[in-house]
Amino acid sequence: MKRFKFIFYILAMSILFVGVFWLSAFLELANANVATITVDVAPARVSMSDDHLKASHSAYQGIDIVTLVKEEPDYQLAIHYPKFGDDQLNQAISDYVSMTKTAFFEELEANKAFLQDQPASFYLLFNIYPVVDDVYSIVFSNERYLGGANGEQSSKVFIVDLSQDRFISQLEMINDRQENRDRVFQLLKEEFEQSEDYREFFFLDYLEEWAYAGDQTYENVYLTDRTLVFKFDKYQVTAGAAGSPEIKLPFVKVMGLLTDEWVKKLEVEKKLTDEVKQDNGVDQQGSSEEVKIDEDIKKIALTFDDGPDPTHTIEILRLLDEYQARATFFVLGNRVDFYPGIIEEMAEQGHEIGNHTWNHKDLTTLSSKEILREVEATSKAIEQLIGEAPKLYRPPYGAINDHVREVVDLTPLLWTVDPQDWRYRDANKVFNHVKANVTDGSIVLMHDIHGATVEAVEKILAFLAEEGYQFVTVSELDS
Repeated sequence: MKRFKFIFYILAMSILFVGVFWLSAFLELANANVATITVDVAPARVSMSDDHLKASHSAYQGIDIVTLVKEEPDYQLAIHYPKFGDDQLNQAISDYVSMTKTAFFEELEANKAFLQDQPASFYLLFNIYPVVDDVYSIVFSNERYLGGANGEQSSKVFIVDLSQDRFISQLEMINDRQENRDRVFQLLKEEFEQSEDYREFFFLDYLEEWAYAGDQTYENVYLTDRTLVFKFDKYQVTAGAAGSPEIKLPFVKVMGLLTDEWVKKLEVEKKLTDEVKQDNGVDQQGSSEEVKIDEDIKKIALTFDDGPDPTHTIEILRLLDEYQARATFFVLGNRVDFYPGIIEEMAEQGHEIGNHTWNHKDLTTLSSKEILREVEATSKAIEQLIGEAPKLYRPPYGAINDHVREVVDLTPLLWTVDPQDWRYRDANKVFNHVKANVTDGSIVLMHDIHGATVEAVEKILAFLAEEGYQFVTVSELDS
């Protein structure tokens, strides 16, 4: 009998132990799920008006921009690509991005011995051109450097019709007849020979070979609202010094090349384009409300790179507003183009807006002309929105040298505290690093394109406010 009771006791304890184990596992899983949700959802206790929410809308209806920036000892990359509402469209873009990324890493592995002191680089960039109604040209530029004197450049064009959720073939737009090939060849020949940028690098026989190729698909030809553009890869019809040339032909010159359907569409768009004017007149940067900077209080400048993001930047703006905190946002020009409302919201809240270049390229690897193009285009986009050009710029990857300093007529700004939020994507790790390293006058680097950073910012604001810090812009920090 005693033996039976002992066995029963052992079984009961085992069942109890298993039950406690599974209950603990369930609670842990539930907590994990809640934590995951909080990363990407704005705090419920913070309210925002409809006007604030509208700021997150893309300037290109139905299209958002995705950005991936990474830096490792032997390479750096910046990838930007569009995201649509249709899965099949997104899959085609994803396949192209994956293919180019895989090709880069395969080449990197094969060429590591040739890199020497300069890391490899991979920039997948794109421009977007509205054509008519829901039709856009998406033009990718794939730029790779893997050692040696010169990098590689190639292009890829997608023409998308969002109203039908499909990509349009160039042969749907262009009548590919013999007389049209003759016309294309003559038009491009004239443009290349007259171009100050291309004529000394132009190879006529290369162009002729391209124009009369038996399998011509015009795959790198695209439309804007006013022109038909012929884009060529590096070395395709010119010497490498010409880069990736583009020839833009106004519709008046190419009406005979286009199908009747597209002639009609573009005539309508031409009429509409002249009627639509966007008023860019806004108040100067900064809130009309003056914020008093107390010289006797500890100050800190929170700075954010690589935005704006239609979700995470808005959440960070909400948190900053809750704590009456000012910050400095170093924005990418290509994302300013997509989300102008967020830039206007930053300025209205009194935050400082700095220049982080257009495409996040390493400026130390570029020519003077390329550096100016990256910086000036971004400054112009910001100025058109808020009425004031940025005074500060942050070079991508923190890469700067004497050449860059000479070319860029803005004040460069780096940082003193770097929690590497882009690498870890861990809110607690980011918060603990800031907590351990921040001092009076610190400049903290973060990135407003990651969900974990939003969660970290909430913790950082609460902690530093409790510690008596005042949150100021970089310019206010030095005033």
